[in-house]
Amino acid sequence: MAALKDDLPTAMIAAAFAGISWYIGVELNVRLYMSRLRRSGLYFASVLLCSWGVLSQPVLILLVNFGIWKPSPGSITAIYLSWWILVVPQSFVLYSRLHLFIPDARLRWILYLIVFNAIVFSIPTVVVGVLAQSVLASKLTKPNLALDKAQLAVFFTQETFLSLLYIRETRVHLKRVAPLHDNESAHRRVMHHLILINIFIICLDISLIGVCYSSLFYVQGHYKPCVYAIKLRLEFTILNDLRTTLQASLESARA
Repeated sequence: MAALKDDLPTAMIAAAFAGISWYIGVELNVRLYMSRLRRSGLYFASVLLCSWGVLSQPVLILLVNFGIWKPSPGSITAIYLSWWILVVPQSFVLYSRLHLFIPDARLRWILYLIVFNAIVFSIPTVVVGVLAQSVLASKLTKPNLALDKAQLAVFFTQETFLSLLYIRETRVHLKRVAPLHDNESAHRRVMHHLILINIFIICLDISLIGVCYSSLFYVQGHYKPCVYAIKLRLEFTILNDLRTTLQASLESARA
């Protein structure tokens, strides 16, 4: 792990990604607590938990990679737990905003899918990862790498599906309410904004898959929190824009 000290370019890249993650993570926490979101809601809890993963994982990885916290079952477990609160809540962030458009009966099946993938892929990833990098390194290295790539592909597919579903349902809803008011240009702007942001998010996920499948060990550990931080910040922007547009639509319809 201490080899990162001797690789200045990689160390600088890691520090840059960690800095971006921390900046966005702190900003998100401030914005979240200043927002009017319900503190007991799923969206608030998911964003908050994911933002803590954005803040904690880069620090933990830096401490271990630079030898400040020696590799041990405790340090490896802490890293994997920070990975869990970084990755798993992201799908619940995407799921929770679907309540704006989709009935609970349909949403239930989506929730089942998210919970199933969280249990089947994230829990084994944590358990096998901790064992592979501590007490059973010689036996579990290859299974750990295979499982890591599998969970990455699964969560990418799941998040992409949720994003595309959100775009579709938003488009259907805005078309349905368009005849009720005359701010069609605002609806068109929101849709363009939504589509462009989600295309950018998918591109970020693809780049993350490329880095991870290229076995760039030190880079991927810091790039992933950075990607999730950017995604989370963009998701927050999307929801705020959409809420503003929907509120304006309701006020226009009442008038």
